Amino acid sequence: MEIAYLADHMIFADDVATWIYTAFIKDVRPGVSYEQVLSKVKACHKSQLPICLIAMVDGKCVGTVSIVQNDLQCRGYTPWLAALYVDQAFRDNKIGEQLVARVKDIVKDLGYREIYLRTEHASDYYRKLGWEFIETCEDQFNLKPNVFKITLDL
Repeated sequence: MEIAYLADHMIFADDVATWIYTAFIKDVRPGVSYEQVLSKVKACHKSQLPICLIAMVDGKCVGTVSIVQNDLQCRGYTPWLAALYVDQAFRDNKIGEQLVARVKDIVKDLGYREIYLRTEHASDYYRKLGWEFIETCEDQFNLKPNVFKITLDL
């Protein structure tokens, strides 16, 4: 398995946007279109936020994760791990954990000491990976995500 920058493999931008839209946007964030998600995915960089990573197995994109400035408008924390997704057929292979580990390395290289995330359904997963629960709050879509952070060793 290889973890790469989406910016180097834009052929997979549609796959990544489809996963993000289907898993995190459609039916829960009214007014956010697939085209908006695709536009944000295509605007990702390699050395400044936003950054999007992909996991590839045998040349096929099987997962993604992003690093963004802010993933919860009602909070000023930065940066955020966002949109961790692994294709159903490739789950239970620790691909998600490897993507999270790479995010932590990149964020540390960018000079940040902490990184945050929000989740509505995967709190136990992130606790298992050592993330610390901070709070539950309500966002502009009336969702009530749990907010977590992890402190990085510099």
